[in-house]
Amino acid sequence: MGSSITLNRLSKTYPSGHRAVHDVSLHLDAGEFLVLLGPSGCGKSTLLRMVAGLETITAGQLLLDQRPANDLPPSERDVAMIFQNFALYPTMTAAENIAFPLAARGDDEHAAAQAVNTVADRLGIRSLLSRTPAQLSGGERQRVAMGRAIIRRPSVFLMDEPLSSLDARLRVRLRTEILSVVRRTGSTTVYVTHDQAEAMALGDRIAVLNDGALQQIGTPDELYNLPANAFVASFVGTPRINLVHGTLYAPIDGPMTISLGSQKLLLPREMARTHQLLRVVQGQQLLVGLRPEALRVSSTTTPYERPLTATVTHVEYQGHETLLHVTVGALTADPPRTVFDHEDLNDTGSPLTSAVRTLLSRVRKPQSNQPLHTAQAAPPLPQHYQVGELVLRARQGTNYSVGDLLPVLVDMRALMLFDAKGHRVFPHPTHLQAF
Repeated sequence: MGSSITLNRLSKTYPSGHRAVHDVSLHLDAGEFLVLLGPSGCGKSTLLRMVAGLETITAGQLLLDQRPANDLPPSERDVAMIFQNFALYPTMTAAENIAFPLAARGDDEHAAAQAVNTVADRLGIRSLLSRTPAQLSGGERQRVAMGRAIIRRPSVFLMDEPLSSLDARLRVRLRTEILSVVRRTGSTTVYVTHDQAEAMALGDRIAVLNDGALQQIGTPDELYNLPANAFVASFVGTPRINLVHGTLYAPIDGPMTISLGSQKLLLPREMARTHQLLRVVQGQQLLVGLRPEALRVSSTTTPYERPLTATVTHVEYQGHETLLHVTVGALTADPPRTVFDHEDLNDTGSPLTSAVRTLLSRVRKPQSNQPLHTAQAAPPLPQHYQVGELVLRARQGTNYSVGDLLPVLVDMRALMLFDAKGHRVFPHPTHLQAF
């Protein structure tokens, strides 16, 4: 059975002053599969090594089964780690590599041999046990490394990008095997990857890191549909979410609209009525987020869709689908690299707490003499932005060419809005009911 893992404001700062991990707090239940997801250099491998005992903890507390573990040596943490580079002994056979942890602790030789055969059968490498690592393919070596970790029956598995050096087809196959093995053993698993598709396929929950700080933790569905900020929204999902600049206008005597430059999106009455806090960000430059599936080519609208006129700039044939890159005269936007202060991050409260407090305080006490209901002129946009693109999925059997003018419908129920710092302001965390 797995162990619970609790990180309480864990930090790692190197003697050079480089801060690799800052104030990360989260909790894993026994048997849970958590994926640490983020770009290269964001601190996810460092965090994993801190749990393993391979990196010292600068600040904060690590608990294994609610017992302090900061100063426990790696050998006493009952964890098994699988590395990206396999880390097999080159002069040993596959069988000897798998059996090594049992031999090191002095287990009976006959019992160890039986355990090796059982694990090899489970991983489909029984016929490879007499070979050395040099005689194995990359996928076979990774299975041997997995076997060496599994045979110990640890309470915690730590996996540091174990599939990143393999080809795409083998990665898909092995991640299914990893999940199957972990479920059978009941071990708690922390899995590090920069591949969001891998994270979405494996994790019970996903913790997204950036610049050493925890951005959001939640189920794959929560991260995809309700990202805490623009960074998470852009990092999770393929194709990437469309992010363009826009400005919200909410006149007291007219409908609420979002200007995308040369075109506007009219908000449905139900949306404007349910989300009155949107008026607080009127006139401000926002990031408008739309998943590709929120857009479709059609001239027949439903009550919650709004039309745009788009020009095809690129057609991307994927085999099972075709992606259309179109321009609507908006300006593309990249998510802010750091989307909120570290002190707003914790494992029990929403990362949006500070942003919500700011919005509410502005509702109670406007920061200027101008009424909140009066639209303000949009701030000037940075000059280096170019005419942007949206990406949407085309229906099977449709043929489009560069330069085609298309009627594109936007499902406003899938709209996401982020402020200039990347905080999600819509859907608002206190107004997530359907409208």
